[in-house]
Amino acid sequence: MVYGGKRKTRILAFLSTLCALVAGPARAFDEAAADRALQFAQEQLVRTAAQVPANQYPKSSLPNGTWRLIPATDLLGWTQGFFPGELWYMYQQTGVATWRVRADTWTRNLEVQKSNMQTHDLGFKFIPSYALAYQLTGDDYYRQVLLTAAGSLASRYNPRVGIINCCDWNPDWQLPLVIDTMMNLELLLWGAQNGGQVGWRDMAVNHALRTLSDLVRADGSTFHVADYDRNTGALRFQGTYQGYSNTSTWTRGQAWAVYGYTLLYRYTRDPRMLEAAQKVTGYYLSRLPADGIPPWDFDAPASQMLKDSSAAAAVASALLELTNYVPDASTQLQYWNAAMQMLDTLSSPAYLAAGTNSPGILLHGVGHYPAGQEVDVSLVYGDYYFIEALRRFKQQPMPPSPGIWYSRLFFAEAVRELGPGNTGLRTIEFDVTPLDASIDGVVGYADSATSVTAYSQLSMLVRMNPSGWFDVYNGTGYAAATTLLYVANTPYHVRISADLDARQYSVWVRPQGGAEVLLADRYAFRSTAPVMDDIGKAVLKSGTRDNEFRVANHTVRAVGETWYSRQGFYASLHALGTGNTGMQSIEFDVRPLRAPIDGVIGYADSSTTVTERSHLAMALRMGPNGIFEVYNGSGYAAVNRVPYTLNSIYHVRMVADVPAQRYSVWLRPPGGTEILLADRYAFRSDAPLTDELGQLSLKSGSNDDYWVANHTVRSVTGARLALSQEVAPLNGDAAGESQELAAGCSTAGGVGALTPLGLLLWLSQRRRASRRFGAG
Repeated sequence: MVYGGKRKTRILAFLSTLCALVAGPARAFDEAAADRALQFAQEQLVRTAAQVPANQYPKSSLPNGTWRLIPATDLLGWTQGFFPGELWYMYQQTGVATWRVRADTWTRNLEVQKSNMQTHDLGFKFIPSYALAYQLTGDDYYRQVLLTAAGSLASRYNPRVGIINCCDWNPDWQLPLVIDTMMNLELLLWGAQNGGQVGWRDMAVNHALRTLSDLVRADGSTFHVADYDRNTGALRFQGTYQGYSNTSTWTRGQAWAVYGYTLLYRYTRDPRMLEAAQKVTGYYLSRLPADGIPPWDFDAPASQMLKDSSAAAAVASALLELTNYVPDASTQLQYWNAAMQMLDTLSSPAYLAAGTNSPGILLHGVGHYPAGQEVDVSLVYGDYYFIEALRRFKQQPMPPSPGIWYSRLFFAEAVRELGPGNTGLRTIEFDVTPLDASIDGVVGYADSATSVTAYSQLSMLVRMNPSGWFDVYNGTGYAAATTLLYVANTPYHVRISADLDARQYSVWVRPQGGAEVLLADRYAFRSTAPVMDDIGKAVLKSGTRDNEFRVANHTVRAVGETWYSRQGFYASLHALGTGNTGMQSIEFDVRPLRAPIDGVIGYADSSTTVTERSHLAMALRMGPNGIFEVYNGSGYAAVNRVPYTLNSIYHVRMVADVPAQRYSVWLRPPGGTEILLADRYAFRSDAPLTDELGQLSLKSGSNDDYWVANHTVRSVTGARLALSQEVAPLNGDAAGESQELAAGCSTAGGVGALTPLGLLLWLSQRRRASRRFGAG
């Protein structure tokens, strides 16, 4: 379906209005905009890497289109970590080895800083560089350097006041605390979790609490600096060194508070940190202009109201993380929409450096306005947080929603409660989307009574492994019946059939637009796991970071009643009622328990006394010849010959036009795609008149030759029975157009966000149907 320009415009306008009604305010920023900005970032970083020596680090742009550089050996400089961090993000984004080589080069040259005890800024130096390097490579060299650096930072901790002493270079300060240190605390928290001293965590928490009491004002705004008496610990001074005045709010300092308390909550889950994050965020958002980009100081006079893109980039990144932590849906949406506004503006021509001589990515950053340093320039740290925000958006391109789950690094946050009722035979289905090219993500299941703290407590595990394909745990290790690669940002439909009594499960994965692939055929539950009597908990566990993958539309349902075939006709019958008239769709699963057999699944009118096969108007047979066949008027036939195999489960779909006395049958083998068995076959010519499908007969040569489960009959609305009656999936130009038309709604918040896309698909299908059958 390809729309003309005017028609397309009308539909876009209609859907825009509909989006506003059902999904709240629409946003302009989307994945395409993020991709464009990331592509431009790659181009700028390639140029910078080609021009900058490996022991020098860009800080701010110069008027001649080059960078002001800081050497690796500058102990008081605080910005060296950001350029290698940008390179590591590009390696994560692309998976291209060249980016890893570049990132590693600029990262290793910072090792000279690991024993630096002259500054608090070791977090800025080492988290973007070495921490990202370790996360993406697992190389223990990086971890060891990080632990040494964390120890150096810990050496500046003052236990009397409970703070990290920021610096020694200002003779007017005795024991200074600055808001910037909130960002450096991550080095202590990371170290405490990765083999360092556990006491580093307490240092970070104490520092954050002291910052909350002495730098965060009652209204949520912040001072930049507090100074204490080095002998008594008494508070000497509160003020703003890089801001407009001691009573003003320096915007980037406020951004450090928003980001810092968010990361403190990530590591500690201390509710005081979340409360603080929301407090400083509330103030920040209350002072923002409409475009989402703040002035360098919220209280600067109009004559000095220059914008600071670096603060906006840091807050946008922090808000995308913070949306995952706040419990209130309206607050989540507020933060999300604010981040989208910031990213939309930052990626616009007004702020993106495309078409200028700047070597950076973002324009209009302000470093130190009172000192006249780096005013209205590109700043490497603004660029870094902008890339980080884009990456976080790519990993989570929609606001938090009850129906969308994101993976978590820690087990405590990775568990989803499913309840204690999922016993016996169960079918689990969900859509999973890996959010990077190489992850270590597990979707696992445990009993409702199990306290999940390790992988060994999960009985069933489906993994997207670091090598780039899906596998499934089978008793004592991972395996896969088929090698199925996964692609970043691509959804896959997973279906799991679990038999809790037998402690076995089978897994199928269907790639987007493809057929189901069998990954696991009756794999054993994990042998070391606790007994799982119910599917009570789903666990979405990341290997290296939060948001490695997301799961949507997760369902657990009981397998429908299982009926076994019978030798006698009377015992083989199941009543279906008298209302199955007109067009009917029938679906069920069938499993041969012996092979070969002579088993017939047949249908008759509710008024028919079934005593022989000739009374069945429709009949599907697993014949003695080992293949599936369908009765066509006067005998069995098949459009395609499909053999059946002992104990394999086949999914059958029939569409019956009862008034026309015709039916079509499709069969889906395990792990395969649907195969047409019967195309508009005639009802059996010598069967009694069949006005409705009122009885099901499961007839076999002996009892229990096969079983049927999940049998359903439902009405179908359509013009007439034909192969083409099944609406094909969108593809080609129509698919691209449909995505374009739906783009304004597809990631909006709330349940109603699905409605415009569903309407669009309905319109598409209806137009296709009218072309096939003629407009009514």
